[in-house]
Amino acid sequence: MKNISKRLWYKQPAKEWNEALPIGNGRLGGMVFGQVHNERVQLNEDSVWYGGPRDRNNPDALKYLPQIRKLIADGRLKEAEELAALTFTGTPETQRHYEPLGDLLINMDHRDTETSNYSRQLDLDSATTTVQYTTGEVTYNRELFTSYPDQVMVIRLTASEANSISFRTLLDRGNARNYDELEAMSNNSVVMRGETGGKDGIGFRCAIKAIPENGSVKTLGNHLIVEKADRVTLILAAATSYRYNNPEQQCFQTIERVSGKAYEELRQNHVKDYQELFNRVNLEIGNSEEDILDIATDQRLDLVKEGKKDLSLISTYFQFGRYLLISSSRPNSLPATLQGIWNEKMLPPWDSKFTININAQMNYWPAEVCNLSECHKPLFEHIEKIKENGKKTAKSMYGCRGGFTAHHNTDIWGETQHHKIFICQPPLANGCCMVIFTLVGAL
Repeated sequence: MKNISKRLWYKQPAKEWNEALPIGNGRLGGMVFGQVHNERVQLNEDSVWYGGPRDRNNPDALKYLPQIRKLIADGRLKEAEELAALTFTGTPETQRHYEPLGDLLINMDHRDTETSNYSRQLDLDSATTTVQYTTGEVTYNRELFTSYPDQVMVIRLTASEANSISFRTLLDRGNARNYDELEAMSNNSVVMRGETGGKDGIGFRCAIKAIPENGSVKTLGNHLIVEKADRVTLILAAATSYRYNNPEQQCFQTIERVSGKAYEELRQNHVKDYQELFNRVNLEIGNSEEDILDIATDQRLDLVKEGKKDLSLISTYFQFGRYLLISSSRPNSLPATLQGIWNEKMLPPWDSKFTININAQMNYWPAEVCNLSECHKPLFEHIEKIKENGKKTAKSMYGCRGGFTAHHNTDIWGETQHHKIFICQPPLANGCCMVIFTLVGAL
């Protein structure tokens, strides 16, 4: 019986972002669309956040805390909520938000427009995504992964016939604010530069290098152009001023460090590192019926909705969850946000922050029970960051002489102030109101 519980595959490219296939190494992530002629890999780097650190503690909080407590105790919840919204909401109200790094666009020069034998796959066993198709008489293959040991994204393009690979590629960030420039740095590399939130924001850099086998590579304007190659390896690196004094230098140092390695070595390093985590747990709930084994994942989901039994799909769902945690939370990365590491919007839903009243906990439920303790480390490190800011919040808002506090959201800087205030009814039905009602003014 064929084991299909460790892959997701489809017979067509992604039509929108939610259908793209995620890759990541904790810090650097991508969403692979699998387009034939105009490939898009949407990019994220976990420290690309808008703006810098701020002190948002409301200076009127402590003064009005006794009055708010009394209003709640007297059952005057509407008045308590209105006063709390003025005196306990952070100043300004909004926290920092997560942003996308940009897009890697690969425009293939295919003479034939008709496509056959298309397949797009995420192999959960090796953490690699492949796109394969045939145009004319030539079969093309792309393999993509994001390596944790080498800290780069790798895209490998091959074809069944020599001199068949020609394309233009560039990095892009659309009409985003504070996106400075894209510049060719040599005949085979380009860099994208920008800052989030002006002078107080985070500076980011993303660089890509093309390494063709036979054929040629050159830069024209802000494009990398490869012509008539047998095989091509693209190496992409990203860095920000959150971690490095010179993120551009860091990008090119990372690329040059791995450029001398053969593609097979890069892939082997990646797979070995990933499987040390992934292979700790196996789950086979049961076999699926023979007639469903070679059906694409989206079609299998439709059949399950119709009542078809497909136990292997449940095993896939379990392993996909472990894959996502491994890919979005590794030592020396930030914790997984609301969307892991993957986000395409400049203003994402709920800012794609760390929502610590339940969502962050849900992200990390698989860490210990699924034998991924190392993936927990970024969350623990971030709690230490929150603790320092939380000491100030506990003192300035609640008059506490010791300890620390945090509210239901935090960001890259470990902010601990309120985002929004509402009083629940009845008053103890939700933790959102308990922080005001029960906190002791002095410890």
